[in-house]
Amino acid sequence: MRRPPNAPPSTPPATPPATSPAALAEQMVVAGSVRVTVLTERLVRIEYSADASFEDRATVSVVNRRFDPTPFEVTIDADRLNIDTGAVRVTCTNVTRPFTSRTLRATIRTESGEVSWRYGKAAPGNLGGTVRTLDGWDGTSTPRAVGFDPATGMIQEWDRQELNPGLLSRDGWVVVDDSGSALIETPTGRNGRRRRPVAIPRSSPHEAEDASPSADRDLYLFGYGNDHERALRDAARLVGSQPLPPRFAFGYWYSRYFPYTDRELLRLVDELDRHDIPTDVLVIDMDWHRAGWTGYSWDHDLFPDPSETLDRLHERGLRVALNLHPADGVGAHEDAFVEMCEALDLDPATTERIPFDITDPRFVDAYFRVLHHPEEERGVDVWWMDWQQGTDTAVVGLDPLAWLNFLHWDDQERRRPNRRPMIFSRWGGLGAGRHPIGFSGDTYATWDSLAYQPEFTATAANVLYGYWSHDIGGHFGSTSEPEMYTRWLQFGAYSPILRTHGTLDAHQERRIWEYPNRDVMIAAIRQRYELVPYLYGEARRGVESALSLVRPMYHHHPDVPAAYEATGQYWFGGEMIVAPVTSPLSEDSMAAVDVWLPEGEWFDVAHGARLSAGHHERRYLLNEIPVFVRAGAIIPGQREVRRLDTASYPNLVITTYPADEGTTAAYDLYEDDGISTGYERGQSVVTTLRHSVGARLRRITVEAAQGTYRGWQRVRPVEVVAVGEAPPRAVYVDDVEIPWSARRCDGHWHYDATAAAVVVSLPRVDLRNGATVTIKRASSTRHAVEALLDGYPGLARRLETISESTRALLGEDNRRIVTVAQSLDRIQRDPSRAEAELQAVREHLDGLDDVLVGATATWRGYQALTPKQPPRSTDILDAARRLLDTTRTQV
Repeated sequence: MRRPPNAPPSTPPATPPATSPAALAEQMVVAGSVRVTVLTERLVRIEYSADASFEDRATVSVVNRRFDPTPFEVTIDADRLNIDTGAVRVTCTNVTRPFTSRTLRATIRTESGEVSWRYGKAAPGNLGGTVRTLDGWDGTSTPRAVGFDPATGMIQEWDRQELNPGLLSRDGWVVVDDSGSALIETPTGRNGRRRRPVAIPRSSPHEAEDASPSADRDLYLFGYGNDHERALRDAARLVGSQPLPPRFAFGYWYSRYFPYTDRELLRLVDELDRHDIPTDVLVIDMDWHRAGWTGYSWDHDLFPDPSETLDRLHERGLRVALNLHPADGVGAHEDAFVEMCEALDLDPATTERIPFDITDPRFVDAYFRVLHHPEEERGVDVWWMDWQQGTDTAVVGLDPLAWLNFLHWDDQERRRPNRRPMIFSRWGGLGAGRHPIGFSGDTYATWDSLAYQPEFTATAANVLYGYWSHDIGGHFGSTSEPEMYTRWLQFGAYSPILRTHGTLDAHQERRIWEYPNRDVMIAAIRQRYELVPYLYGEARRGVESALSLVRPMYHHHPDVPAAYEATGQYWFGGEMIVAPVTSPLSEDSMAAVDVWLPEGEWFDVAHGARLSAGHHERRYLLNEIPVFVRAGAIIPGQREVRRLDTASYPNLVITTYPADEGTTAAYDLYEDDGISTGYERGQSVVTTLRHSVGARLRRITVEAAQGTYRGWQRVRPVEVVAVGEAPPRAVYVDDVEIPWSARRCDGHWHYDATAAAVVVSLPRVDLRNGATVTIKRASSTRHAVEALLDGYPGLARRLETISESTRALLGEDNRRIVTVAQSLDRIQRDPSRAEAELQAVREHLDGLDDVLVGATATWRGYQALTPKQPPRSTDILDAARRLLDTTRTQV
């Protein structure tokens, strides 16, 4: 099996590509008031400037125009200009006048024919991008007040919202208008060192309050047809690629808007650890500071000694994030007020408040030096930039949110050049993907909100914004339903960032252990941590490929109509498809999911079943997450990890999935130290994993690791898992047979019947030398056993659910269901009996329905004697019968 589409080579480039806002001179053509710059054969910049003062400085959105030379043909005839790259032909019939639909047009050649564009033309096929925030969204709608009723309160109507346009379109072209973006200049000091960047307006403002809109234009024509992957790669060079966040960001973030005291936060961490809930980031919302929307001074009633609190949280291995709302400036009540006044030459005796002005370099310098740097030295790891106050500044074309994000990122880069920057903020427009992580805002806690977030998250990849973090559980609304919160958390486990959050409301509980489904919820978080080696490596690939961790199906299947319709699912890296459950359980105790699987063979991880390409309706219990992997796929993982604070994965797990005989697969396990910028300079290790499936042997190879970095652990435990495999005749490690054990035991293999998998536990593997695990297959019975194993994990889980819920209601017949449900345990204890046990389970399914029917009749008789009692027992039995009926149909 090939690596994911357009994956980088095994060893990533040693340095990121250089950026320069000025394009190569030979790629520019000037005619009259028009300049055309050929960036690639399918990406063309088109400018109009009345005085021919064309712009070569970076903008807030566009930071690089230095692309490799691209051949093109040019003809200039009087006022007419033609540029032809072979893929795109741009024609301007009057280079002395502002653009109109009659004077500026282009023809784009695609595999399916030519498509045309004219200036000002609408793009109905645009596939969407993202929005600044989901504040106030309930699904895809937001409320609007239209009146007031004294009896019922505010009267609202709901407006449907749309996403901003993205960089991909089924029209074959996209035009990005960067005419209004502010410019970025980076001055240098007397010693030649780079100083803090400043934003300036364009010399001819695109739109100003005191002037009519300028006719000057700065356009980028993307003419990629349906080649979505290439369009994103080139766009990433133009606006900047998505950097790799620190590894701890991929862990669990606990957050809740609540005025915690220091003691309560420390008790909260105790509870997280006591329930064995892996956690990496503790978010303290706005109540860390004194009362008020904007604040920079610790509330000493809540935090008598904030330095001690942060030290103790760090000792527990946690990172700490603090919320900021900076719009109100700095008031006289702030601890740093006098120092801020001195920095800005203000008299603190006559100044009531220092206004916030992100465009004033003096204010910006004081803002960081006085307000932020001391807290970072105290131990604040992440700033949550919670900007909600408009889009205008004193600099025309400069969005304060985008500039805040830019400056915070730049400040971290300059102060700690070897540490990866990270901020937590809303989307600031095109180019914002250079500054992850994204905070999506305050949504309603409803099923509709949950149902929309998978599509919303994936579509943001169309504007290179791949790290949305949602308020898992919703922000405000009615009481959090345990089932809905569970499904939201499961989606979060398979999303870019996993962060629970809720508003200051007694009903918005976010402590998982307070819910009846806590075991299922905790299991989802643990699954997340087990997958970190995979998702972190996929995120690393995205730095070069421009493919976000979560992305729409059509990125890889642009010519398949079904890929555009499958909005409730997404690629999770290059080997997994996830279709989160976003609706309540039905009467059979399962929820339905429709999934479309592209060409090839697939494996439903939750059901343990092989599937072919096409549309499938699957049903899932509350403790199941719809995840599908390619047949034969290799997924690197880890186990028993509660913090992501080590430089190497301490307990590697290499899981391989079933495939037809003759299948081969390869995957590159990527590692770096997780925190520094060394990965940009090639300080990383890549270990190639291989998987081959034959008639007699199934082999998993860990090849010799390549590369190095500080902290890499050469020798460590490795667990190899072969899913969907019948119990073997023998298992070898580097040609040495190892013994079987009934349970996990170092240096042995065992059979995990819950996953229908052979598990090989290797206590010490030298990754510089590698290792090979060979499973010798029992050829005489293997095909029969594997046919019975297909879907067996899902079946066994359902039988266990039925057994647990009905056992107390079945009298002496409870042994009949227990006997079937215990097949898992018997297979695990004696794998040689697998075929007989599996056959017996299938044969007993019909008889189980008779047992449930008989018990239901008995309990209905009891119910007739006590008609005032609720029919709880018969309801349980009826639900079990519905579950059994659906199970027999599906498995």
